Amino acid sequence: MNKNELISASKSLLARLQKVDYDRLPISDYNKQYIRKIYPALAYYMEIYADCLYRGISSSNLSPENITLVDYGGGSGFLSMLAKEIGIGQVIYVDLNPLSVETIKVLKHEVGTGPDIILPGSSDALADWCQARQIQPQLLIATDLIEHVYNLSAFFTDLCRINNEMELIFTTGSTPYNPFVKRKLHRFMKDCESGVAVSPGYYARREQYLRESFPELTEEQLKVWASCTRGVIYDDIKRAVETNHLPFPEDKYNTCDPETGNWAERILPIQRYRISLAPCNYHLSVKKGFYNTHRTNPLQSLLCQLINGLIRISGKAGLFLAPFITLHCKNNK
Repeated sequence: MNKNELISASKSLLARLQKVDYDRLPISDYNKQYIRKIYPALAYYMEIYADCLYRGISSSNLSPENITLVDYGGGSGFLSMLAKEIGIGQVIYVDLNPLSVETIKVLKHEVGTGPDIILPGSSDALADWCQARQIQPQLLIATDLIEHVYNLSAFFTDLCRINNEMELIFTTGSTPYNPFVKRKLHRFMKDCESGVAVSPGYYARREQYLRESFPELTEEQLKVWASCTRGVIYDDIKRAVETNHLPFPEDKYNTCDPETGNWAERILPIQRYRISLAPCNYHLSVKKGFYNTHRTNPLQSLLCQLINGLIRISGKAGLFLAPFITLHCKNNK
């Protein structure tokens, strides 16, 4: 498939999506708010989805109709819809949030296109489902997801269990290169810890858990354990205290919800992804993202076009300008 065909399909789907009155649909307030948030930049998101699909199809050397695609952490399902629009043979939508799963069912009926299979759950549920049916997808795409995965090694192990030759494409705004993005996300992480971004904050929740679970700890010990278990879920905190194994955070800022393990836009060095992928014999390449040129302000659009051009021609240095990165993981055959 050539890129012009994909862009044309993307524009056609975008026009249909923009005609939908999402507020009147029988979907959750959570998903209505999410769609309302991304709606002004929907053309930009469609461009990102198209770029991911083009990379995956081109690299696979397969015709779209012969590809089984996993839209992992699919959210409102717009990537799944675009995949079906361009003729992907089978699309499997997966999301852990039951509200999102119900939303894609409604949107599929409303728009007239969508995934063939809709699955609730995470990577282990997907792996079990595929193995039980002997389905081996050739491509998995996940946008704005990898930075939230609690245990990368377990995640990649599940994906390799599905098909150890499946190509994996992840986009993430948690780039370790762009200093402006890093500064913004570090501030957000600190706010998650302190309680400014979420209430109660993650530190307070860990401290409360430790206080209730281990009443024998002194106030000083509570503070030490609450600080050192930043980025650790309750079950792992319990194991650490019981074995008296005090963990030390790898990074000054990264933190996660101690109940769910959902990382707060975790920023990792690329080498960390490579280490996690190594047991699956995967090669990781990093691609530069681009800025949104679909803006109401023409000057802003022009500025973004100029910066995108600079990103394209500046080689690896462009990574320090790019607002996001794409991680393309392919088996070392």
